[in-house]
Amino acid sequence: MDQIINRRNFVKAGAAVSALGTFTNTTFGQDKANSTLNVALIGCGGRGRGAAANALNADPNVKLVAIADVFPERLDIAVNSLKNYGHRAKIETKNMFSGFDAYQKVMDLKEVDIVILTTPPHFRPQHIEAAVNAGKHIFAEKPLAIDVAGCKKVMDSVQKCKAKGLTFVAGFCYRFDKKKQETIAKINSGAIGRMTNIQCSYNTGGLWMYPRQANWGDMEWQMRNWLYFTWLSGDHIVEQGIHNIDKMGWALGDITPEYAYGMGGRQSRVGEDYGHVYDHFSIQYKFANGIYTNFTCRQQKGTDASVSDIIVGTDGYADLMKHRIYDNEGKVVWRYKGGAMNMYDAEHVELIKGIRNGKVVNNGDYACNSTAMGIMARMSAYTGKKVTWDMLMNSKEDLTPKAYDLNASLDLPEVAQPGITPFV
Repeated sequence: MDQIINRRNFVKAGAAVSALGTFTNTTFGQDKANSTLNVALIGCGGRGRGAAANALNADPNVKLVAIADVFPERLDIAVNSLKNYGHRAKIETKNMFSGFDAYQKVMDLKEVDIVILTTPPHFRPQHIEAAVNAGKHIFAEKPLAIDVAGCKKVMDSVQKCKAKGLTFVAGFCYRFDKKKQETIAKINSGAIGRMTNIQCSYNTGGLWMYPRQANWGDMEWQMRNWLYFTWLSGDHIVEQGIHNIDKMGWALGDITPEYAYGMGGRQSRVGEDYGHVYDHFSIQYKFANGIYTNFTCRQQKGTDASVSDIIVGTDGYADLMKHRIYDNEGKVVWRYKGGAMNMYDAEHVELIKGIRNGKVVNNGDYACNSTAMGIMARMSAYTGKKVTWDMLMNSKEDLTPKAYDLNASLDLPEVAQPGITPFV
């Protein structure tokens, strides 16, 4: 495993970086050219319901046949949200599962071809492993893990997917946006000269929070507010800001950084209702090619939003979110003018097309790379230490709880204090 994931041997894409990752020639999809593909949804929150709709949008011969969630009331919410798809999303009661073991009941259904994994990120490694063992094609929402132990587990599963000829698509949706693909291609062709640095931000307002109810145990409260607990979300730099970190990696050809050095804290979300995560981060990465990059993110109510990726070169710069390239005087010298499919639908179009064509896509390598970069940034900010890639890969941090039980007692973790919180 260490040989696969260390900095020198990690995936390095060429000049024309593919948004789709590795294609594996396989005969699996030959009999699926026109037949119905059965999909199951595991994780029925907002993103999960959206992903199920994206899969149904992607191909008229896709049918949603099973759903699962820890919380039973979310099953009916999901079914109702998809009723416009008619018989293609009409799920038999026997295929609606709840509880922590619901995912395995889906994996045991032989008729399921594809699983959509959209639970809180903590569960992603476990669910991916189960899907591979069951021979299912996979759409896994980002991030793929919340700690290094989970990241390594996913990397093993990604390799098993390749060996089995199974599709693995991770939900780094911007890589499936034609506008951004074309902009990256222009950068790779030399449109901004030699790249010198990248500046990214994912600064937003506050997100949802559910006040604790008297009948909720510790586990249930944390699960229902999973954004605010590192063991579930990885903190918002891993759960949300990871998009910019992934685009940064994409622009650099998916090389891994030498180190991350960061800071962060809690300024506006300081109450216990918001768990123990930070509400802002600022991270610098250093890469072996001499390029330094900077990334900021925050979730603070009442603040100005800014989501941007500015890629600077010797001859100009690119604004990846605006799909434009400027010269050093600030004049637009290129802009994308074509149309583009909804990137969330496009993820599933590529997944399904690969299965039907027998050329199965697997973008797990760069997805694990980006996930690990997010984790190392959080660890640096939490500890106040410069975290190298080798330190990260040797980390013993494993945030898995002792048991999965909604009534279980579960301590509220302390807020990380740089200089005091240790690197593990």
